[in-house]
Amino acid sequence: MSNKFYITTTLPYVNSDPHIGFALEIIQADAIARWQRLIGKEVLFNTGTDEHGLKIYRKSQELGQDPKEYCDFYAAKFDRLKETLNLTYTHFIRTTDEHHKAAAQELWRRCLAAGDIYKKNYQVKYCVGCELEKTDSELVDGKCPIHPNMEIELIDEENYFFRFSRFHEPLL
Repeated sequence: MSNKFYITTTLPYVNSDPHIGFALEIIQADAIARWQRLIGKEVLFNTGTDEHGLKIYRKSQELGQDPKEYCDFYAAKFDRLKETLNLTYTHFIRTTDEHHKAAAQELWRRCLAAGDIYKKNYQVKYCVGCELEKTDSELVDGKCPIHPNMEIELIDEENYFFRFSRFHEPLL
């Protein structure tokens, strides 16, 4: 049995201050990490911030700020939770960090070389608030029920996709 334990949280978007929902998630992850250390495991506990999203970009533009500087301001607030909540995470990863970009690029190269990346055109209904594609069955009167004051955007573009279907059976 391995003496190592890995745990991570979601990486919240940095479009506003940390909220109670994320605090709950990171405190729960921290409690699990502490327990694993108490029973003798070597713990790798990741958290951080997701700094790529349309709502982040738009909010920075609305405020007249450079997107990276905007992200720097909010990411610091999330990282300060370590002291405020007495957390024990080992890594705070920002998706704009150079080492994260390098790792993502290496993963991309490997997936591309294996034939797992392909390009195609697609069209979706998109809720910027959720940062998610929405199907007609998820909409209420053409609106996202979570963000009813935001317009659903129609995205029509060429993009890259990961060939997840290749891994469907092995993962099951």
